[in-house]
Amino acid sequence: MSADEIAIAALDREEWPLLKRLRIAALSDAPDAFGPTAAHALAQPDSYWQTWAARLDAARGQALFVLWVDGEPSGLASATKDRHGVGHIGAMWIAPAARGLHLGSRLLDRALAFLDASGCSTVELSVTEGNDGPLALYRSRGFALTGAFEPLREGSQLKNLFMRRAAVRSE
Repeated sequence: MSADEIAIAALDREEWPLLKRLRIAALSDAPDAFGPTAAHALAQPDSYWQTWAARLDAARGQALFVLWVDGEPSGLASATKDRHGVGHIGAMWIAPAARGLHLGSRLLDRALAFLDASGCSTVELSVTEGNDGPLALYRSRGFALTGAFEPLREGSQLKNLFMRRAAVRSE
């Protein structure tokens, strides 16, 4: 795939069907990259996705970004600020057809810029051990492993590794 037209846009509350579609695609494509499973996501009623989308509020530091490649939704990343001022990146995924074009870095940079502009003191995320591509991407953006980890999900031998970086403040 060549990427002639790239766009990254915040998901609107009304676009919950797109959130549902992309999240299920991500969980199906990369089951060991996320704690939730595709089966769990598929079992959720539409109200689950509507509630998730309804929580999106840029003024409160809650956004979900969609990567568009040549008019096709091709990636997803959440960026949320918690009540302590800490930013969190999650749900980060690039569709297989869009991989290898360095679009993950563009999507991550957009989510980080949003959190930095939201006044986050630090930004945290997690990555599954052995997921070397994303781990390298996160390190290239100033994230470091904290040493903390947890099982990816109940019954999994994989570890979910936690990373953190200081926020970049624009003056």
